[in-house]
Amino acid sequence: MKITRARLASLRPFERAVVATCRARNLSISQGPVLVALSGGPDSTALAAVMAALRDAAVAGPVLACHVDHQLRAGSAADGAACEDLCRSLAVPLHRVRVDVGGGNLQAAARRARYRALRRVADEAGARVIATGHTRTDQAETVLLRLVRGAGARGLAAIPPRRGRLVRPLIDRSRAEILAYLRDRGLGWCEDPSNATPRFDRNRVRSEVMPLLESLRPGVEASLARAADLLREDERALEALARTLLPRGAEKVSRAVLDGAPLAVRARVVRRLWRDATGSRRSLDAGHVSAVLRLLDRPGPGSVSLPGGRVAAVRRGELRIKTA
Repeated sequence: MKITRARLASLRPFERAVVATCRARNLSISQGPVLVALSGGPDSTALAAVMAALRDAAVAGPVLACHVDHQLRAGSAADGAACEDLCRSLAVPLHRVRVDVGGGNLQAAARRARYRALRRVADEAGARVIATGHTRTDQAETVLLRLVRGAGARGLAAIPPRRGRLVRPLIDRSRAEILAYLRDRGLGWCEDPSNATPRFDRNRVRSEVMPLLESLRPGVEASLARAADLLREDERALEALARTLLPRGAEKVSRAVLDGAPLAVRARVVRRLWRDATGSRRSLDAGHVSAVLRLLDRPGPGSVSLPGGRVAAVRRGELRIKTA
């Protein structure tokens, strides 16, 4: 779909800025139906309104929305009702889904349940992409949270603007811009009371750490988001090098092949082996990777235990990850 000057001129400045992000980051909002993940909060409300405006200006394709009720707090059904009112005013079809959140880390479990539901609705509705309301503010907070946990380049790259079918059209916009846009449009939103509790690290980063950093270094939010973009490019380059040593689907790698590789590349080869053996990146932490690299540095055969009943074993000069 060709985006003409006349179409862009019909949009508000905030909406044109979102179009610029979608073009620069290749978010493919014009190539088919877009499913908006709509919680009812300010970010997703702004996203739904923007996408509807882009649809009306023939800049984006058809738009639909999905509200996922995690059933974790009293009053959550009211958020769904507010989403219905919003979508009715925007002429956006809305799917409402209720999910059961499993045990363990509550936020992580809720996120997994939410994305499963979004993918299912997208499949049923024929949506090519799923748009979420992540912002530049979210990006900066995520960089800080991962930095204090000791993350490497992949972790500090934080929230990718695109991952598979998921796209983030608001990733270059701040929350302050989003609130100004909502006020300009006369749109209300729902407030999640859990966003105000200091129980969650992100809330403390948002209310305490970021204001302090902004007072020390004005513009720190944009700087942190830019660092994430730069680290994402570094990560891609390092992953490409690792891929030359271990093509996707390979079950083993020669110790001799790894001997001359930089440490950062060797670590990524280990992680690729783990992903190919288990089908997931989860559970293998930096300590496990270090143990496998130490195993490679020792002469002769050997093995180290890994999570989930797996072992990394060196036999006949080759490293593989297998079931114990």
